[in-house]
Amino acid sequence: MAAAQQHPFTSALNTLIGAMHPVVLRDGRETEITHRALSEDIKRTTGVGLSANYLWKLRTGQTINPSYETLDALREYFGLDSLDPLTNPELAVARGRELALINALEGKADAAALELALRDGLAHGTVRAEAIIAMLDVLQRIEGGKDQ
Repeated sequence: MAAAQQHPFTSALNTLIGAMHPVVLRDGRETEITHRALSEDIKRTTGVGLSANYLWKLRTGQTINPSYETLDALREYFGLDSLDPLTNPELAVARGRELALINALEGKADAAALELALRDGLAHGTVRAEAIIAMLDVLQRIEGGKDQ
């Protein structure tokens, strides 16, 4: 189903999942997180159990009206201050950019993904060039201290 035809919740959810768990190359094939792994990660992070089948229904648009408890668990999982990004795809894209940058900075992405996240952050105002320069300065000091 094309993203333009998806329900706003479905589109927002898939955007946030894609940002938090980017597609990776395995054996020359693009692989995304499984619904089972996503279910386990949500349970580990929030304590709320959402089945893999239920997550599949949410991601495919077969279920578009989750309970408040489900929405709140997803809000907590994605580190959202409100439910708005789960109902507004534009807000989900903005939060997705932040999640992609956080994952790249935490080392959950390769150098190309980090570069892409930083370029995107610079283009959309999520990242300031001064912040990148300050991080590089800190890294140089840390690396310099290792030699002593």
